[in-house]
Amino acid sequence: MRDEPRPDPASDDLCNPTRRELLRLGATAAAATGLGGTLGAAQPALEGDALDEALCIVHREENLMGLSSHAPMVAEALCTLGQPAAAVAWVEAYDGPQHDVLPAHERIDPANWRAALGPEKGAATWEREVHRFSDWRDFLLEELAEAPWRDVLDRWVGRLTPGLSAAATHGVIRTAHAARGLGVRETAERRAELARGLAYWAAAYEELPARTHARRAKDLAAALAEVPTFWAANHRGPGGRNIVEGLRRVVEVEGFADARDLVGPPDDVGAELSKLTAFFARAYLRHGTRHDAIAFVHSVTGPCALRRIAPHVKPETARAAFPYAWQAAAAIYCAYGRPEDEPRPIESKLEPAELAARAVENGDDHAIKLTEVLLAEHALVPDPAYLAAAEDAVARL
Repeated sequence: MRDEPRPDPASDDLCNPTRRELLRLGATAAAATGLGGTLGAAQPALEGDALDEALCIVHREENLMGLSSHAPMVAEALCTLGQPAAAVAWVEAYDGPQHDVLPAHERIDPANWRAALGPEKGAATWEREVHRFSDWRDFLLEELAEAPWRDVLDRWVGRLTPGLSAAATHGVIRTAHAARGLGVRETAERRAELARGLAYWAAAYEELPARTHARRAKDLAAALAEVPTFWAANHRGPGGRNIVEGLRRVVEVEGFADARDLVGPPDDVGAELSKLTAFFARAYLRHGTRHDAIAFVHSVTGPCALRRIAPHVKPETARAAFPYAWQAAAAIYCAYGRPEDEPRPIESKLEPAELAARAVENGDDHAIKLTEVLLAEHALVPDPAYLAAAEDAVARL
């Protein structure tokens, strides 16, 4: 046991207010000359400084922003959308849900790390559910100081993947944004953010029910057709205060445990991720535009986190993770899907650059994150469902 948390080695001069003001002035000047205003147009130096500055703010004010903060994820998404100046401004103005971050109190035992996973039994509050976040953060900061970040990422993605749905997929999403940022530029702030993403995932770790079998569905549509829903079984939704509680109730749905193994590890993870994200973009349009929109946002952004992680881990790690990405999306459908919902027309009148601009103008965290994912997926394998879902998100979320 110890009374004081370990120092965070992630601080640097980006936390200096004078530097922040200079950065903001530079971003403004860049925007005025037409830089950074369209999808993918961010200048490398400006993007790098802006993302590190935004992460510095997040880490310094961690207890104020709380673990459920979308701020670091939105900052990285805005930089990817070519809006680095907006990333700093968005984080500074963030006023989302706040939860106390409990101080570190007991070192993670590397030989018995499994015992430290997941919520405290019988936890009555969110703070207690992630009561070991700070312990995990400090432990992972030490690992990142001693080994290449890709090695640490690969090791912990392999270990944490069965709990990919933890915290309604927020743990893996935050980890994925951090990994993509590090893939562009390695800095102390970005390593610190990777430690926090993995720590959030580990502290909130929970597995969905799964029963091992060898029966595979011929495609995703056939697989989803075999997934039972809470609504059909109970003529109502799962209830609860949030998606985390909703997902916990899929254990009550007979047959859901078979869902994971309906989809196996693919030979080509990238190609299968394109099929998965396009499929659940359609699920968002069918179900999320009528009810439980944020849940169906996560049916896209959660699985797509694997897209950002895959280039930085071993191929076998990414392949093994894919069925859990599918399972997380299927669990959201099980909890919130209503079979009687009719498909919506798949059409969009807006081009990607306009959708990116509208997402930034909207300012909603889910609208920004979902739009960035959808546009990135569309750029890889064009599908009208991506643009249609993004057009709905920027208008309604």
